[in-house]
Amino acid sequence: MAMHKLTILTLSLFALCVSCKTHPGTDPGLSILHNHLGYYPDGHKKAIVQGTEFHDLNTFELRDAKTHEVVFSGQVEKSGTVDHWKNWIFWTLEFSAFDREGKYFIDCRGNNTRVVSQPFIIQHDLLERNTLSDIIYYFKCKRAVGAFEKADKNIPFKDWPEKRVDAHGGWMDATGDYSKALSHLSSSTYFNPQQLPLVAYNLFNVYRELENKQSTFYTQYKERILDEAFYGADYLVRIHPVGSSFYQNINAPGKEKAPEDRYISKTNNTLEDCPDPLPVEAWYCASYRSGAGLSIAALAQAGGMSYHGDFDNSTYLKVAKEAFDHLNRFNRYYTNNGQENIVDDYCALIAATELFRTTGENAYLKVANVRAESLIGRLGSDERYQNYWVADDTDRPFFHAADAGLVAVSLLHFAELAGPDMASKIFETVKKSLEFELAITNEVNNPFGYARQYVQDIDSKRYSSFFFPHRTETRWWWQGEDARLGSLVTAAKLTARAFAENQAFSDQLDRYASDQINWILGLNPFDVCMLTGTGRNNPEYMYLGSWEYTATPGGICNGITAGLSDSTDIDFQVPYEETGTDHDWRWGEQWIPHTAWYIYAISLFQN
Repeated sequence: MAMHKLTILTLSLFALCVSCKTHPGTDPGLSILHNHLGYYPDGHKKAIVQGTEFHDLNTFELRDAKTHEVVFSGQVEKSGTVDHWKNWIFWTLEFSAFDREGKYFIDCRGNNTRVVSQPFIIQHDLLERNTLSDIIYYFKCKRAVGAFEKADKNIPFKDWPEKRVDAHGGWMDATGDYSKALSHLSSSTYFNPQQLPLVAYNLFNVYRELENKQSTFYTQYKERILDEAFYGADYLVRIHPVGSSFYQNINAPGKEKAPEDRYISKTNNTLEDCPDPLPVEAWYCASYRSGAGLSIAALAQAGGMSYHGDFDNSTYLKVAKEAFDHLNRFNRYYTNNGQENIVDDYCALIAATELFRTTGENAYLKVANVRAESLIGRLGSDERYQNYWVADDTDRPFFHAADAGLVAVSLLHFAELAGPDMASKIFETVKKSLEFELAITNEVNNPFGYARQYVQDIDSKRYSSFFFPHRTETRWWWQGEDARLGSLVTAAKLTARAFAENQAFSDQLDRYASDQINWILGLNPFDVCMLTGTGRNNPEYMYLGSWEYTATPGGICNGITAGLSDSTDIDFQVPYEETGTDHDWRWGEQWIPHTAWYIYAISLFQN
């Protein structure tokens, strides 16, 4: 009896130590990093131990969190250092072979040392079941409602105050940014992020994926997703002036972000060079790459549904057609430099694809074929790399902080509708581009599998990098890249589906996709889950040291960046007290493209 009580006491103490990562014998300089939520039974599973050069690890055990029974064991593989990431040493623990559902923790040991992980789950439908609802709620709470909706129903134009329109609806852009943006970087040439219309477009895509899964578990989710998607489509109808594109941005200036101070801002364009007279409203409107392409696509999707929002389906389609026909003639005058590039190509391809999907009209198929051919021709090479995407008409590498995967996504969506010859060319091109992504990611020691990229800075210096450069044409604008990771997961999962018969390639893509999701959900050197409401150590957005802008459950923060002063280092949440300037948003602020890409990405996981 005494022995039995002693055993219970020992197990209780062990459970307590597991929950706080301080088991007797545990080295405080070691920690086990893993996806805070967990893993799919049939998916790739790994954890990483983070320590220093003074540590030595040998074996690990996967234990049942309730009984502490050892259910799997393996050897620890030393990975070593990564770039100039502090003074950290990493070890990799692989347990993909284990596929039993349950709750577990990892017990890792070495010479006179031990470290125990926090618990996690292995579960079917893991990401959908545990995070999908919060994501949908996040979008709903980002709606511009209340006093903002009232103001936006009668909003003025910058430098044209006598002109007012009803532009209510849509989602606010970020935690501390109450603007409504189709794309807020029209001043840049290659770095336009897709923002508000991406949300609507991807929600329609997610609805289609959940429909195809034919599971009754998604019934209520699908209704909520459609409600949110049409909320976005309704806004896009309102901001379309006849004879032009879409009003690009509603600004929310000032620290107070008062509703009465909001206005529709002008864009960076070259309309003065246009030979045809365009309405005054055009100066406030977007090019394909500044959000109009995905706006057209989302409205075309809405037009093909049996459900509708504030407008009937024919209205959504009519607006999509009008804007597309206009930009097909005048798009380059809406750009900042009067020239189209890869971003215009993939945004226009997405627009033409969805118009063709809904209408079946050959005019849209013809435009889609032209844009797809242009993208296929943008697979380029230089003295260092082959088969990277080319941004311009020479060999400048295309890289992007938010939408790096959208090139492949645009082509793969069109391949569903294209003729067999075009589809074959698309698959060949996309395969080469994803092989490049895999190769550059694995060319250096990279135990996390973080998606690396080929970049070019403002001095035209090219190099491979973990993170977006701090010195580009966007100058002040660089941040964490969780949207980029989500877009690449989407591209990888769609490509893996297309190449399902090529098991080795498909498996590489699935592992690559899992690595990016793992990073967002906690398997990163800072042990932070960047999806608020899931996992632990959710980041706060400390605006100039203030907690005024509180993170929202279901939102995803910007994420981890290169070192603040060393591009080969790594940083996250460097406080205002240390930097003395407004850098806080680069890491902790939530931004809708991160969540828009994440929701599409997780809908593509099959397990």
